Amino acid sequence: MPLTAALKNAVRAYRVKIPRPTLISSPDPTILDPLSAAIRECRAFQAVAGHVLYSGGAGPVLDAPLLSTHLFQRAEWKEEFDSAVEWLFRVLTTKETRGFFNAAVWGLSVDKEIKLSECRRVIPFEKLPDSFMKTRITERAKPCYDGSAWLSHTYFDLPRVAFVEDVETFPYIGTDGACFRKIAQLEYETRDLWVIIEAASVGHPLAIGCWFEYADRDLDLAEWQNTITWILPEIHPRISKITTVSGVAISQDLSAYKSLPNNLQVDLLRSMNRFTLSQCRHQITDRILDLTLAFEIAVSGKSDQAPPSWKVSVRSAQLIGGTLQVRQSNRKKINDLYRLRNKATHGSNLKDHETAKQQGIVGDCSELYQKLIQSFLTFGAEPEWDAIELETRTVE
Repeated sequence: MPLTAALKNAVRAYRVKIPRPTLISSPDPTILDPLSAAIRECRAFQAVAGHVLYSGGAGPVLDAPLLSTHLFQRAEWKEEFDSAVEWLFRVLTTKETRGFFNAAVWGLSVDKEIKLSECRRVIPFEKLPDSFMKTRITERAKPCYDGSAWLSHTYFDLPRVAFVEDVETFPYIGTDGACFRKIAQLEYETRDLWVIIEAASVGHPLAIGCWFEYADRDLDLAEWQNTITWILPEIHPRISKITTVSGVAISQDLSAYKSLPNNLQVDLLRSMNRFTLSQCRHQITDRILDLTLAFEIAVSGKSDQAPPSWKVSVRSAQLIGGTLQVRQSNRKKINDLYRLRNKATHGSNLKDHETAKQQGIVGDCSELYQKLIQSFLTFGAEPEWDAIELETRTVE
């Protein structure tokens, strides 16, 4: 085969020119140009020349010089010329292939593997198959100075959990940007999934670092160029603790959320995003404003004119339920939150010496918010607030 002969000639010429290659040695154009010319003559290359191949988180354009470099490197080390050429033809003729959209999750641990769907699962991080990206995360991880699980995208401890989505038909080579749309879709869906888990199952923000890799690692031309894409709130969180959550609980929460009416899902997702953001804010005033907004989005009707503080406190207390004393206590906690909110937005200053008290109110109401979301999931339908506001609610 002309391509195999050109590859052998390139390796031999390189050995003559550089008899003792080092780690930084590489063939120059005089060696690779004849190999590039042989690649251009291949029908398999001509069919995809100028197309984009998704690799290492990017989309290099297929041209002969690029492929000649990779082909030479595969053959030069062990002088397996036939297998190197077979590899090249496998690359050029693969249009779709199987891959995995993976994510490392900081701030959560699970008791066992969780199967979320036929293609999605949550597993302990150590159970994630070895790969270039897992090794990169493991090597970069180190204990944080204050015991936190995650402080920034460059300073984190080992994650406890991994998320894996099996992608059966990923667009490998193409001209329409389908690979980038697929990655964007996977990131978007993963972000929403973990916002739900944060609010309903965990109760605090998580740090999510994701990447894509092929099931057949030989298809990834530039695996070493891959990077982590971070899925984080607008204000980056400080993940100070790791919460252990039952796999059954997470599965039940996600299943209950998917069973809700679509319009309620959309409203609750917007609300949960605000809840997560409220816990990432540095200033107590900002935390209060985002938390009250999270409550309002969750329990507001489409056209009612009730005052927000009354509406949020009564509806939240009623939907969460409990004895009369429990509902009165929960209503008071939310009213206390709204008094702080009114001070912050109507010209008064929150007193510094009362910061501990304010943080206590925010903490109590954050726990109530998680209970509120759980109540929505249990209720399973769009609440009729006129009835909820007046009926006796004794559910726990």
